[in-house]
Amino acid sequence: AQWEIPLDEVRLWVLAHEFAGQAVLSSPNFATPLSTMVRQYVAAFRPDPDAVIEKLGGLDPTSADPMEAIQQTLGDPAILLGAVSSEEQREMEPRLDAAVAAAVGFTDWIVDAVSVRVVGGSALRIAEAVRRQRVEQSPSDVFVHRLLGIRLDEEQVRSGKQFVQGVVDRVGDDAAIAMLLTGNDRCPTPSEIAAPGLWIARVSES
Repeated sequence: AQWEIPLDEVRLWVLAHEFAGQAVLSSPNFATPLSTMVRQYVAAFRPDPDAVIEKLGGLDPTSADPMEAIQQTLGDPAILLGAVSSEEQREMEPRLDAAVAAAVGFTDWIVDAVSVRVVGGSALRIAEAVRRQRVEQSPSDVFVHRLLGIRLDEEQVRSGKQFVQGVVDRVGDDAAIAMLLTGNDRCPTPSEIAAPGLWIARVSES
């Protein structure tokens, strides 16, 4: 009601978004390396019972909202896994950030291209509203970031958008989709996310 957009148009946009996300994240040459990185990140937590005990011992029962304090503590992956983050994980984060940014960028680009044709002029208004909410991190988003290494904020969205636009500007729409969905490892490196030409050169050889 606030947007004055027909509900059917919103549903069409959501459908386009789901199909686009499925197309990107079900592509083995993109999804497989991303999944591998996430598994490696989780496996790189290091057992540290002392650190866990220290975190639990830091609870303040006299705080204004002790239940919230308990929930925040139990939402810490260190408590959940009985482990703490490692230097190895910190080294992985730039590569994970680049892969997630590219996945988001390609998905958004496909959604915009399809939804404008299917939904019409309201598509961009819907996209703007949804994406504005997407970068507002909730406690669950923070938990996912700390547990899986997957971060999604304004910087990620912006870098992903710039990367994809750089690819499209250089090779065109059809070639960009083909490069993403065919071939070997399509996840860009941190250097490639900042310089799409490097990514194009690498994937063109495979």
